[in-house]
Amino acid sequence: MASFHNILHRRLGAVAAVCGLTFALAAGPAFAGETYRTDYSISIFGLNIARSGFETKVNNGIYDLSGTLASSGIARIFDQVDGTIQVTGSASATGIVPSSYEVKYRMSRKNKRTAIAFSGGSVTNVQNTPPVKKRDPWVETGPNDLKSVDDPLSGLMIQATSPQAVCGRILHIFDGQTRADLQLSYSGTKPFSTQGFKGDAVTCSVKFIPISGYQKGKKAVEYLKNKSKISISFASLGNSGIYAPVTASIGTQIGTVSVYATRFEKVQ
Repeated sequence: MASFHNILHRRLGAVAAVCGLTFALAAGPAFAGETYRTDYSISIFGLNIARSGFETKVNNGIYDLSGTLASSGIARIFDQVDGTIQVTGSASATGIVPSSYEVKYRMSRKNKRTAIAFSGGSVTNVQNTPPVKKRDPWVETGPNDLKSVDDPLSGLMIQATSPQAVCGRILHIFDGQTRADLQLSYSGTKPFSTQGFKGDAVTCSVKFIPISGYQKGKKAVEYLKNKSKISISFASLGNSGIYAPVTASIGTQIGTVSVYATRFEKVQ
């Protein structure tokens, strides 16, 4: 079951990314002073391996998101992974701009932490505890790679005038180690419903393009780049003009990881 360990470890940032639905609620002043709750289920082979829950508070264009992520089901029998996520930033008519991103988790009795500071859409500081292990041949991250990027959560909040307009773009993501682009292509629309939401979702096929911060030739990265089938479905939240992920499917070397929003509602 070491493969389950590896998936939970390596994919913590990716899982956090597709769990970013609550950020869409920070679309503007219409959501001032409100709090929302979003829950997600993560599975592989039809078996639940992780769960997450988020609470997002929005007040006068400032958002504060706090969340948890934990292994569950069969994965928790073999290893316990428990983590927290904290993100802050601002929101305006032009989009969401993060100011801080922090993920802390414990796995196999080892504590991990990644913290990113932003200013004007660019990274100003990164802290990884323990430090990133750079194995040759390593693709180093340069200063230009960290300009005009988003963290894994806010990067998937997309402003668009229609469902068809969501997918024709490239997202620039930095998770504290790896800088990657996600190229979105339109695949179609389908109905989606969960606790607190019912409507249509637009599905984008996703091409993963590693830029820097990874070991060149590593099998997991090469698989995501050349073989993995990835799709993300986005739903529009009210009249905000923001589309956010509600489901995701990520092909890995040992199977397809699925993420599903089980709850999305205002709590106060």
